[in-house]
Amino acid sequence: MVVLLFAGCARPPVAAPVLHLTDAVIEGEAVWSGEVRITGVVVVKRSGHLTILPGTRVLFTPIDRDGDGIGDSELLIEGGIVARGTPEQPILFTSAAENPQKSDWKFLYLNFAREGVIEHIISEYAFSGIQVHFCQASVKNSVFRHNVDGVRFSTVNLEVSGNLIHDNTHGLRFEERRGRAHVHRNEIRDNDIGVFVVTRSDDNSLIEYNNITNSRLYHVRLGFDQSGDVTLPRNWWGSADPQEIRPQIFDHEFDEHLGRVAIPEPLPAPLSLTLP
Repeated sequence: MVVLLFAGCARPPVAAPVLHLTDAVIEGEAVWSGEVRITGVVVVKRSGHLTILPGTRVLFTPIDRDGDGIGDSELLIEGGIVARGTPEQPILFTSAAENPQKSDWKFLYLNFAREGVIEHIISEYAFSGIQVHFCQASVKNSVFRHNVDGVRFSTVNLEVSGNLIHDNTHGLRFEERRGRAHVHRNEIRDNDIGVFVVTRSDDNSLIEYNNITNSRLYHVRLGFDQSGDVTLPRNWWGSADPQEIRPQIFDHEFDEHLGRVAIPEPLPAPLSLTLP
């Protein structure tokens, strides 16, 4: 019996086509997978909903239409978004540049969104890795790196947990403005400023059980209009000695017009975290 083997008979898998979007509007249901390239602003309108599947790569073209040094490509969510990757297949948001830099693109921006579920994403080389405003959302088990702001929010009901936030100008930046966030079990390290409380914080947000370490300038900085006090309990600061931690906190002790940052119950050792 002769067995004939025909090399090359099996057809190679066909790569999914790249989805190119330029200043686009999504008003119904949309599902992204594979590779998506965005130039300009893509808006998911109030009537729209976007699902991004695990392993999807979303690349933003660096364009600066207004000359302010910040890329103008962005993904704006006014409706709903579920971007739920997996540990093995995270969703990537990044610059399309060959040599990416901070602020190549603007942000993943949830503004008055109906739904916001963000899990297992990587967001890098943006002005803000993610901004969340005027909505309820969760940001979990994700990586925010090489951005000006890693995670930024105001006027929200927000949970931020299980994330690795590193090598940004500001790891966490927020204006509380009557909102409330629970920020816990994150690794916030190697940023210029770990936590930047810009203004309008009434100390309603709870930032606890995080490792906040190796900040190049300050672990915590209050913005020049933050006259109220802020409490950050039960975090690891690289030390449990308040005298060692205090020089890395920019508050009333540096500028009498600012509030004071309290760091009660500093943890005696770093948290063991399961991170992406």
